[in-house]
Amino acid sequence: MTSLPLRRASPSQQRVSARGVSDFIDGVNAAGLELHSFMLYRDGAVVAEAFWAPYRADRLHVQHSATKSWVSMAIGLLVDDGLLSLDARVVGFFAADCPAHISEHLAAMTVRDLLTMRTGHRQGISGGAWRGRSESWVRLFLNEPVEDPPGQRFIYSSASSFMLSAIVSVVSGQTAFELCNARIFQPMGMGRIDWDLAPGGYNTGGNGLSCSTEDLLKFGVLHLQQGNWQGQQLLSSEWVAEATRGHVEDVWMGAFDGKRYLGRDESGAAGITRREGYGYQWWMTLHGGYYASGVFGQQCIVLPEQNAVIAFTAGLPLGERRLHSLLWEHLLPALDGPADSAADPGLAALLARQQRPSLSGASTSSRQAGFSGTFVMQANEDQVSQVRLVFGAGFCDFYLTDPRGTHCIRAGFADAIESRTSMTGHYLHHQYQPDMTPVVAQAVWTEDGALSMSWQFVETAFCDRVICRLEHGTLSVDRSVNVNAGPLQRPTLSGHPATAFQESP
Repeated sequence: MTSLPLRRASPSQQRVSARGVSDFIDGVNAAGLELHSFMLYRDGAVVAEAFWAPYRADRLHVQHSATKSWVSMAIGLLVDDGLLSLDARVVGFFAADCPAHISEHLAAMTVRDLLTMRTGHRQGISGGAWRGRSESWVRLFLNEPVEDPPGQRFIYSSASSFMLSAIVSVVSGQTAFELCNARIFQPMGMGRIDWDLAPGGYNTGGNGLSCSTEDLLKFGVLHLQQGNWQGQQLLSSEWVAEATRGHVEDVWMGAFDGKRYLGRDESGAAGITRREGYGYQWWMTLHGGYYASGVFGQQCIVLPEQNAVIAFTAGLPLGERRLHSLLWEHLLPALDGPADSAADPGLAALLARQQRPSLSGASTSSRQAGFSGTFVMQANEDQVSQVRLVFGAGFCDFYLTDPRGTHCIRAGFADAIESRTSMTGHYLHHQYQPDMTPVVAQAVWTEDGALSMSWQFVETAFCDRVICRLEHGTLSVDRSVNVNAGPLQRPTLSGHPATAFQESP
């Protein structure tokens, strides 16, 4: 699919203070917040954009739960077509998958209850809880106990969004992606968009959509323009208005254990946070805005009063709220001027030089020969049987063998190297495990003789740090990650050199 870019303009041309945007970028970096991309749209044009290398404008980035707002759009298309009522009962779409006994509360649950996250469940399900499970997710959902009457209490759950995606397929005969691709993505000139599939051939709904930052921004612009794109009414203004207004005011996010969101009553006072409100899979925010939000900092923020849209991708830890604070402190005032054309070039230079920090260390080591070769690993939780290190001119190839196969990442010493890898990582990556994914990897030797590597998985929020140490003939491998919904560190792997008979060719 050919990507058609949005119009560009200088900040001052669109009544935006370049100094205010610069202050925002400086504030983000000073706070140590890991942004991967940032785009700002105002009055019909992109006025600022930054990509923290090795992230780039042409790369996809997984959106996590920001996907939920996209599945809301798919539901809206069917409502616009008169094919779906929000008052339709959920069980009516899945007669073959319902439990033998359908409880009163399950029977009462509607499409609207799914949209507003008021299904009657007392716990919400994270995408990581079902990702990788091969049984029917529809049946898993319908067998969850529905303890309370639907339509009353908010409980955040990716499972509810998945059911919306499944309903789109049942009603339209297409996946949510296929429907939106024909009706929205192609007419808007969006580029490549990927959307994971769940068992049964349904798109995952609550997560798993990957797109470029510009296409994330376009998604917000479509809603800013009330569903109109260059004179075509792709999505009705009535749906946009209804989907993006607050339907739930009493919104509490319960404690999250990596797999489930606990209800307000089950979390304890320290485990809950209050939110501004919730629409149809859209979050409400301050200053009359609304936004799509994915874990680790994927966001598309629409500010109708300022005629602006802001898009971010990032690798931010759970619960990080400083980005929004900086947004309101610097970006919002920047939209009210004063616009100073003399400050535009300075902002452009600042945006162009953003990059993620690189590792510090040496490119060579007298200990390299000892690290070279195959190591048979002791029994471990990750079932890694072998690690092999191969050194070449300016690079190190790290091989790991586990039940999924043998995987390799090439890390550059002087400069990071980009490659594609099948490296297992779901246990550190919120249970995501693509067959192949791009990675930008760097290696250095530390002062204490360790081999340290950075693996930046550049279509995701994740960056792994891998440290290999060799002591008395034993290789240890420690692997950690910048962000995750679960543990940030794997148990240490330990192994000894393979015999000549065991050595891999």
